[in-house]
Amino acid sequence: MNEGYIYIYKCVVGSGSDVCKIGITKDYHKRMQQHVRTPYYGFMPYIEFTTGNPIATVFKINDYSSADKIINRIFHDVQFGNFEIYSIDYDEAIRKLYNELNNNNQLVELIKDNYSLYSFLDNNIEESNINTNKKEFESVKNQLLEKYNNILPDALMTMLKDKDDFIENCHSHYSTGNYIDFPSNLVLDLNYNKEKRIEILNKLRELL
Repeated sequence: MNEGYIYIYKCVVGSGSDVCKIGITKDYHKRMQQHVRTPYYGFMPYIEFTTGNPIATVFKINDYSSADKIINRIFHDVQFGNFEIYSIDYDEAIRKLYNELNNNNQLVELIKDNYSLYSFLDNNIEESNINTNKKEFESVKNQLLEKYNNILPDALMTMLKDKDDFIENCHSHYSTGNYIDFPSNLVLDLNYNKEKRIEILNKLRELL
């Protein structure tokens, strides 16, 4: 797995103007500080008064190599030439990117800026009380193994990964312990945001 980050920040270009910088990086902390020291082609991010950090929304994604294609697909029509600058409302850019990544199973984590309302997430409030901890997945796994007599159905197999490959290629996920062991040296990766874990849990329960 080739994880990375897509970040969005609103640029300081005068009142009433909707201009955002949207970029990709492997280390968003360093990239944000770089943009503060040397603004991207003069486009300065808004800065937190107390910390001096840029006010940005960051998306951790599964596949860094596909990030450019994702950004181009969504924002090409509002891009300034070949620059990573876009004429779009900050909140609208966040919403569009969130939906695109979530719908294509790319979103690992949404890292909020502590200022925006993220009102488009309100429709997920009813899901906030759903238990998605590891014990819940272990319970469903045990029910599945009992139902299928330890023979994994094809629909479940498509959700699992070879454990050796998982350790080698997704070591950051493996090191967190957010996975479930299955027979035949297979694992179910749980190192996702809550919305994605709810989706996985629902797919498992459909097999019961």
